[in-house]
Amino acid sequence: MPFGSLIGIVDDDADIPVAISSLVRSLGYKAECFHSAEQLLSRPNLRDFFCIISDIHMPSMDGIELTNTLGDLARNLPVILMTGRMEPGLEEKAYASGAISIVAKPFSFEDLSSNLDKAGQHRRDTV
Repeated sequence: MPFGSLIGIVDDDADIPVAISSLVRSLGYKAECFHSAEQLLSRPNLRDFFCIISDIHMPSMDGIELTNTLGDLARNLPVILMTGRMEPGLEEKAYASGAISIVAKPFSFEDLSSNLDKAGQHRRDTV
């Protein structure tokens, strides 16, 4: 676990980023919260992030569009997508966009830890 690594958390529901950031910090990471994909994308240096955790279903730009855009702007930045509504074909779209994982909300501490380990492995494999 890379202590002090910065995780970007994106969700239009204000309570979700706060809750996830608490879990992230308990695992030894730092967190920066955003309430839209556009807010994250307006941040000056996306390469500061160890990974991004984003909701899929958001107004304006959704998590899958965000993942596609991040693939162009910050290649090799792992994205974990989350959703409260698993729909047919959604998982395939998520992986096709470049996401390394998709999790259903609510998820457990163990699920988050496992997915952050997966993000670390992805970063090692793509460097």
